[in-house]
Amino acid sequence: MRLLHVSHQYYPAIGGAERYITDLSEELAARGHTVDVFTSRSQDYVTWANTLPPHETVNGVRVRRFRSLRRNRLAWHALAFGMERSMGAGKACCEPLVFFGNGPVSPGMAAALLRQTPAYDLVHINNLHYAHAWVAFMAAKRRNAPVVITPLLHIRQPETFDIGYMRRILQGCDAVIAMSEAESRFLLDRGLARDVVVAGNGLRLERFPPLDAAAARAKLGLPAGAFVVLFLGRKTAYKGLALLLDAFAALRRRHPAAVFLAIGPETDYSRRLWAERGPQPGVVTRGAVTDDERLAALAACDVLALPSVGEAFGIVYLEAWAYRKPVIAAAIESAASLIDDGVDGFLVDTEHPGLLSRRLAQLAAQPELGRALGEQGYRKLCARYTVGVAVDIVEGAYYRVRRKHAASEGLSPCTSA
Repeated sequence: MRLLHVSHQYYPAIGGAERYITDLSEELAARGHTVDVFTSRSQDYVTWANTLPPHETVNGVRVRRFRSLRRNRLAWHALAFGMERSMGAGKACCEPLVFFGNGPVSPGMAAALLRQTPAYDLVHINNLHYAHAWVAFMAAKRRNAPVVITPLLHIRQPETFDIGYMRRILQGCDAVIAMSEAESRFLLDRGLARDVVVAGNGLRLERFPPLDAAAARAKLGLPAGAFVVLFLGRKTAYKGLALLLDAFAALRRRHPAAVFLAIGPETDYSRRLWAERGPQPGVVTRGAVTDDERLAALAACDVLALPSVGEAFGIVYLEAWAYRKPVIAAAIESAASLIDDGVDGFLVDTEHPGLLSRRLAQLAAQPELGRALGEQGYRKLCARYTVGVAVDIVEGAYYRVRRKHAASEGLSPCTSA
């Protein structure tokens, strides 16, 4: 098939959504499909600064990047105002403020989609939340092309799905690719989608080579014998960074040599947080790091703790399991679909912060428990969460949508490879 993937960002931009569409595109290209990606030139979703090259081919995938309008403070204010007034049964007249405030706003991408969509057998939109989703959806509908979407809903954050034009995308796509059974149930129960396929997510295990934990700690400058708690992700409020800092402070009272390593791009929120709290014993923070440093951090830690209340899936938990590390997540729907509490990790109620500190203390005191949880996570990863497994399901959905579309148009249906 000739496939067009449309995403707000693409590798080397950092994030679970970016990793998902990159792995999906590369695996489909390896299977013989022609895969093109339309995306922004940005690695920074805060400003949409245009820093990446306009054209390149990466692992068999042709990537075309378009210039976006820079997002300034006025756009952020427009976004906040629009969301407040257009969620649910709000005022439709405020929806353009959400569209333009979210970005990426790219006239070049819009023109290219309208012009080139007929050249493809199917359009796949990645991430409902950003402006590219509406542009790609409208282009596909106008050109009568089959279109599917992976919305990456944050169920507890209605601003990621409960805007009028976002609901119209979900209801109008030929299929919706869900990350979890919880997301699927939510979409169907709310009447937000007609046809939902649960594909999940997965890793390319070959990208996670065995690493010696002691050598990884030396590389990162971490003490050899310390209990290391790792936070890995964008340092935003919903990721649970403040909660984790409080839990770590309680842990340090019992285990004064413990280290908290926070890795990920800084945000206005995190900069305010560091300024308010000042230097904290045992806390090491780094911004965006290289892939090698990311893998070293996963190999070096004793536990990955990410009590985020806004994950569509949480691929970082799989990455920790790739190094047989236990994980701690917030007890939200998406995490509960992935993690078996007490079997391959822990789920904590973020409304009761003491539970998180107790779980950290439990793992610090019982290293054999951490090893057992991590081993179970690794087994689950290998059995259920590889890229190959996820792409099998997505590819099957593509063929089914193509057959259905061809039948509705009176054309010869495509067949699977």
